[in-house]
Amino acid sequence: MILTALVLTWEISPISSAFLCSILSSTGLFSLQMVFRPPLEFYDVLIHLNPTQIPRHLESVDRPLKSFSRGVVKNSTSVKILFPVVDYDPVQCYLQELRDAFSDLALFFYDKHGGEVIAVLWKPLSFQPQPFKVSNMKGRMVTTLNSELVCVPNVEAILEDFEVLGEGLVKSVEARTEKWTI
Repeated sequence: MILTALVLTWEISPISSAFLCSILSSTGLFSLQMVFRPPLEFYDVLIHLNPTQIPRHLESVDRPLKSFSRGVVKNSTSVKILFPVVDYDPVQCYLQELRDAFSDLALFFYDKHGGEVIAVLWKPLSFQPQPFKVSNMKGRMVTTLNSELVCVPNVEAILEDFEVLGEGLVKSVEARTEKWTI
């Protein structure tokens, strides 16, 4: 019944749909924003970003209480001059670096509309011991298994690389160790 009313109201006018959403969210029955918040408990690693470095931070589902001034240049006359920076997104650059360097070990997920977290999901096959080859050493370490040299992911070094690559952008890296094993 409520869903039918929602669909009908949505088609009638944007004002009435906003009114219905506000009523439903104020009563605690429904929150439209919940649909756009992904659950983070399914990911293996969470990379928390510094909100002051996210250019699209104001586009997030939960608007921040405080906005940061970006693109303001201070002049010697103490007059602020707006200096727009076009088509530069440090989060997207960082995300591309992560995907280029670690795409064989993990998948990376990010909400480009103001997300504050990059979620990492380890690829299950990447944690299978690989035979020792020099070409297999990217992000891996050598260990012995049944008196045989094998390569396994060096998770501690990879997590440190996440922080080093995102210096100034990354606030913290949260490893959820209960979700993966070597």
